[in-house]
Amino acid sequence: MSIQQQAFGAVSSESVQFAAYPNSGILGMAFSTISVSGKPTFFENLIKEEKVVEPLFSVHLERGKEVGSEVCFGCYDQSKTTGKVYWVPLVSKTYWPLALDSMSVNGTSALADDIIAVIDTGTTLIYIPEILATKIYELIPGSKPAPEYGPAFYTFPCDGVFTISLSFGGRNFAIHSVDFNLGPIATNSLDCVGGILSLGQGFPPNLAIVGDEFLKSWYSTFDHSNGGRVGFSPSINNKR
Repeated sequence: MSIQQQAFGAVSSESVQFAAYPNSGILGMAFSTISVSGKPTFFENLIKEEKVVEPLFSVHLERGKEVGSEVCFGCYDQSKTTGKVYWVPLVSKTYWPLALDSMSVNGTSALADDIIAVIDTGTTLIYIPEILATKIYELIPGSKPAPEYGPAFYTFPCDGVFTISLSFGGRNFAIHSVDFNLGPIATNSLDCVGGILSLGQGFPPNLAIVGDEFLKSWYSTFDHSNGGRVGFSPSINNKR
């Protein structure tokens, strides 16, 4: 795909964090309303120049593999999903923010008071307000704060069996236990680190960021039309 006159930022130096990454750059897929330059994004230009069939893109993230993930520009890859799409309207055309109704553990809900969850493929884990994180881990037997890893971390018994779900648009979307479990805190330890972290200080109190830990279970479609919306359908990962 090619477009005319795309604005982009050239990097003259990078932090140690980014220098360790294998990628050569970052392709932002949010809306130009939050662009520092105020210029149209790459995907907005694809839409403007009619280079895509539909004004949407879809993302499949592989689980436990270095290859196989994909972005489908202007399309929806039915081979990557096993069910229907459930659409959730955007709160605003900025990032990809959705109203988070609640979170639950084994069906017991921890209400989310006016929390806005940004769906972000560039984030690995799930970050939620501290008060909600406390409620969630209170519902997981044997869990406890793990300040040795940082104020945002919790541990839980590695052999624990439970289902964590996020509710959007009145529907529950479960997280696969493999993605929530970040592994034991030490070799042969019976305690594992949980993949839901507190955002802590410095962030809006009603902000959550929902990343790959959730999206590996749900094929996600980001639609610029219909007022802006995100669609979730079951990923083929869940059948493996």
